[in-house]
Amino acid sequence: MRLGPLRHRWFAAFTGSIGLGGLGDEVARLALPILILDLTHSIAAAATLRLVQALPYVFFGGIAGVLIDRADKRRLLIGCDLLSVALTLAIPVSVAVGVFSLNLLYVIGFLLGTVEVAWGVTTDFSVVPALVEPDELTSANAAYFGVDRSARILGPTIGGLAIAAFGTANAMYIAALAFVPTIVVFFLMPPIYDVDRPTTAITPANIARELGEGFSFVWHSKVLRWLLVLMFIANLGQQGVQTLVLYVLREENQLSGVTIGLALSLAGVVTVLASFIAPRLAQGRPLGHTLLGSTALAGLVMAATALAHDWRLIVAGYAARETAWMGFIIYAFVPRQREVPARIRGRANGAFRTIVIIANSVSAPFLSAIVVWTNSATAFAVAGASALLAVAVTYFTPLRDYNLNEPTPDERVDQAAK
Repeated sequence: MRLGPLRHRWFAAFTGSIGLGGLGDEVARLALPILILDLTHSIAAAATLRLVQALPYVFFGGIAGVLIDRADKRRLLIGCDLLSVALTLAIPVSVAVGVFSLNLLYVIGFLLGTVEVAWGVTTDFSVVPALVEPDELTSANAAYFGVDRSARILGPTIGGLAIAAFGTANAMYIAALAFVPTIVVFFLMPPIYDVDRPTTAITPANIARELGEGFSFVWHSKVLRWLLVLMFIANLGQQGVQTLVLYVLREENQLSGVTIGLALSLAGVVTVLASFIAPRLAQGRPLGHTLLGSTALAGLVMAATALAHDWRLIVAGYAARETAWMGFIIYAFVPRQREVPARIRGRANGAFRTIVIIANSVSAPFLSAIVVWTNSATAFAVAGASALLAVAVTYFTPLRDYNLNEPTPDERVDQAAK
């Protein structure tokens, strides 16, 4: 039996912990928007939560990347998880003691997003590449996301049942458990991925210089620059889709939390397919072709969903879009893992995410504004159009011909030294 990247002990342990954590994370992704919609019946209020969760990347992403390159990553990740547990528990506790408010939820959401900046950049672009071989990155990302998506199939159903049984706010106790598996793994894992840390003093001048190195590296890399353009334009419409779907199911169709959870779980089943077939689809052709193709497919599906009037067809369209988009995410991680030398992975990917998250943060408010001005069908059409526009803008660029057979920057340095 071929295990591929899962033969690496710590990658397997890390991937498994992410899968278990995905169950609780999906509970939060369902419970929090429903909590807001039940309080306000406003898609704008739900979209605001997505905005405040994304803003920390815009404000702190670049600086966080500089500090990540200097940090003891094992301790950093443990600290991030402990803070996330405390912040998540603050939501049901504040309801229990009678001090909960929408503004408090936004503050907690902002703080959780701030912690996620450091956690996400470190795990995605420092931990995963260090736990597998360079030529296993596509398969490793596919396994990583495949396990995560498999776990997330059950998450919405568990969330819907928890909401029905314990109440929307109390379901967040389950979400808090999402961080325990990774705490255990990071506590036991040796610092095998903690290499090439800068040793210069932490001063405003050094931070500014290293921050500039991150943005400069992304700009001067033709592949990363055009990948950034592709993701920025596509994400304007894609990142707010789940908020849009939840609004349509809850407010326009008056579905219960259990029904919504089951619908999203069934939709999640097909997204797992993308994780299994993504490495195979990328074989025999430049990865750039597959990147653009998966983005275009996601856009076409969203545009077609605008024609659906039955909520079941909307869920089916969402599932098909999620499948195509999951393939895109798997592919999009590879250039950011391969093209950035290990010594600057934090600052370069922090810079990259800072710009991309600007689009992510405005996506849900942008689509919600379209719903308010016109209707949800138009919002689905605009979401699809953004992905197709992204492909059109980047089609005749070096991104289209990006090939995994080319050596990485670290490999080119090694070859030059021989």
